[in-house]
Formats: sequence, structure tokens, C-alpha cells
Amino acid sequence: MRPPPPAVVRAVQRLSAALQRAGAALQPPQARFLEVSGGVAAIALMRAAVRTRLAEPLAPGPRTASQVAAELGLNRPVVHRVLRGLAVYGLVRLDGRGRFTLTRTGRLLLEDDPHSMAGWVRYATSDAVLAGWLRLPETLADGLPAFNAATGTSMWDYMAAHPDEEAGFARTMRELTLLAAPLIVAAYPWPEYGTVCDVGGGVGAMLAEVLRARPALDGVLVDQAGPLAAAREYLAGRGVAGRVRMVQGDLFTGFDAAADIYLLKDVLHDWDDGQCQQILRSVHAAAPLGSRVLVLEWLQEPNVASFPVSISDVMMLAQTEGRQRSAAELQGLGSAAGFRPGRTIDSGAYGIVELIAA
Repeated sequence: MRPPPPAVVRAVQRLSAALQRAGAALQPPQARFLEVSGGVAAIALMRAAVRTRLAEPLAPGPRTASQVAAELGLNRPVVHRVLRGLAVYGLVRLDGRGRFTLTRTGRLLLEDDPHSMAGWVRYATSDAVLAGWLRLPETLADGLPAFNAATGTSMWDYMAAHPDEEAGFARTMRELTLLAAPLIVAAYPWPEYGTVCDVGGGVGAMLAEVLRARPALDGVLVDQAGPLAAAREYLAGRGVAGRVRMVQGDLFTGFDAAADIYLLKDVLHDWDDGQCQQILRSVHAAAPLGSRVLVLEWLQEPNVASFPVSISDVMMLAQTEGRQRSAAELQGLGSAAGFRPGRTIDSGAYGIVELIAA
């Protein structure tokens, strides 16, 4: 199925935002304030559900709290209260007979759902990640990356030491990539022939979708040894493994991979400006003259507040050393690394900021 045009996607996003604003405007300010401040409840409820596998007994169909509690060995009254809380956020439905049913969104709590986000919940609600969020008052004063200051380590070193959380994080990033990929593929004029190199692309989810859309293109996947090992099975499952060359490399120290197009999807937003320039210099050193780098990011204009990009920007502040940037800011980083600016395309999901190797 062809993805909707970017203009349609943007119109739906604007309508959703307008309806939310209208709903908020009709509420007394105190009620709206309590609704917003109650977001911590959603986090705590999802954390509890994933850690106790509370959604699993609901997978076959409606169950009462007594049935769920008996299957999992949990406290029945508390199970009912927690499931009822999850119903407020649309993750389950509660009927008049006291039975709970998973919604389409709630099924993402299941460990074995094809699109499961249970691993993301474990990562996003881990004690270390929450410590980063809770340090934001101090970060407002000293400007230090919240996660690093709160835990004494970087998010990347933390995930390396917690492989289960790292795997859940990576799986969710793949799911989000697959959600956005059809729009990105449809929006950009990809060549029929040549080579596309995905830099820091994990298992190559974005690269695979480009190659599936252009059967005569070849691919290169650049990453560390761990992601590359997992990529072989993933790319085979997508039917493109025979067209992809694996290259072990580092974002900062460089890699050897000549290509016509380089992809940097959700890479630069993890790093500060100096680190981004180093990453782009690494790409520039590998890139032939005239080749293009496509920076795929949610674009954040300085004076525009919108979901999810503005919340993602604060998430970068709480968890990494990076931020979401505007197209002009990304082009400025590219110019400092030896690129000249090309087109900026709004895919409806991600911005596509083109940099040309000069």
C-alpha cells in the first residue's frame, strides 16, 4: 500500500493537535494541569505491567482481574486497580462485567507481539533513565547532560552494560523506522542505480526499505560488530542481504565505504555540535566528491512547539548530549565539515536534509 502524501500526513497531524488544544481549552485550568501532571501515572502503570507481564493473560481475550491475578500469582484487588488505570490511557478496555480486554495499543505491551514495545518500556522506565529525567532542575542551572551527571556514565556505556535494555531500545527504534520508512522512501528521488550507505544504521532497517523500493541499488551498512552480526539475519528476512556489504566502522574515528548516498537516521540528535561535526567529517572522508548525505531527523524550529519533536528534544537533554535541530542548524554543521547544503524535504514523518560532498 502506498503511503499517504506528506501533505495529508501533515494535515492529520495539525487536526489532531487542534483537537487536543480545543479539548484543553474547554477544561478548567486546574483540571488540565492535573491531567498533564498525571503523566507520571502512565509511566508507572506501564512499567508495572511490563515487569509483571500483566498484559499476557489478556492476549487470548477478555479476563477478569481475578483470572489475571490467579494466573500470575498477584494480588487481585491491586491487579483490578492497575488494569483500570491502564484503561484510562486506552491500553485496555473495561466492561460492565469487570472484564479487561487489550486494545490495539495495549497489545504492544505483550513480549511476543510482532511490534512489541515492552522492551522500550523497560528501557524508558529504568531507574537510570528516570534518574536523568529527574535531574532536569539541576541541568537547567548547570547545562550538564542530565543522564551523565545523574548516573556517572553515558547512555551508550549504560546500555552496553545492560544488554536486555539495549535490545529493547534497538527493537523499538526499528519499529519506528519501519513506521516512517514508507514516507521517507516515497518523498526522496532515489536513483535507480548506485550505492546507498547506512551509517550507524543498526541492523539496516532504513537501508533495507530503500533497497526494496529500488531493486538495482546496492547497499553498505556501517556499524559496530554487534549490530552487524544481528543485521545479517534481519536483512535476509527483508530479502536484501545479498545486496548489502557489511563494514565495521566508528562514527568518530571513521570508516571506508564509498557510496553515492549516505544515510544518517536519528544519529546526529544524540550528540552535541562538536561531536556532530566529527561524525560528519568521518562521513566526508569516506564520501566521493558530489555524493550526498541524507540527514533524517525530526526537525525542530526554534520557536515552534509540537509533538513529538519538542518532547524528543527534551528527551535528548535528559538522556544524551544531543538535541533536535532545524534544517538550517544541520546544514550549518554540514558546512563546517566540508559539505554544501542541498535540498530539504518534508516527508511527513521526518525531515530529509541533504548535504553534498564538496
